[in-house]
Amino acid sequence: MRYNILSTSSKGNCIIVNNYLALDIGIAYKKVQKHLKHIKIIFVSHSHSDHLNKACIRKISYEYPNIKFLCAAYLVPKLLDCNVKEKNILVLETGKWYSIGIFNAKLDRLVHDVDNCCIHIEFKDKTRLLYAVDTANLDNIVAKDYDYYFLENNYDEEEIETREQLEELKIRIKNTHLSKQQCDKFLMENMGDNSEYIYCHQHVGKEEENEN
Repeated sequence: MRYNILSTSSKGNCIIVNNYLALDIGIAYKKVQKHLKHIKIIFVSHSHSDHLNKACIRKISYEYPNIKFLCAAYLVPKLLDCNVKEKNILVLETGKWYSIGIFNAKLDRLVHDVDNCCIHIEFKDKTRLLYAVDTANLDNIVAKDYDYYFLENNYDEEEIETREQLEELKIRIKNTHLSKQQCDKFLMENMGDNSEYIYCHQHVGKEEENEN
């Protein structure tokens, strides 16, 4: 499996997998433009602008009308508002595996301040990945022996207490984002001998980096 991380932070999120799948589209059109001729499906996790860039999606829906958008039902109005045709929106119920043709996929609910989902993917060669960002925990997620884990590692539980930030912001971060300790615990409980993990959505030293 090949992947290309175009961006993963509160400034924008988009990861390209096997050239034809995008995980979130929260970046400017010009940053993803050269990849779009190969992309067939874009998964959108939730409505925050660093995961769903409205201007970018409007441009994609106009320039590449055959690209499909994969999401849970709560995002359909947002995508329609971006001029995505209804026929191009693939809606999945959470907790169920679906055949998308080029891969199988399952969505599971995450814990954030808006509706949000992670995605499990199994490709035709049986390679499996989990993509989960912007969540307070992964308590109800199981992904045993997957090949790849793209997981949020937003803050260190000890380091966050020393930051010069408002206490309200620290509480919000803890209630909506995954710590390094939570991420690593999940990896230890789920990874197999040959699994690979990729830390996503890491804190980079600015308060605004945790606002979405």
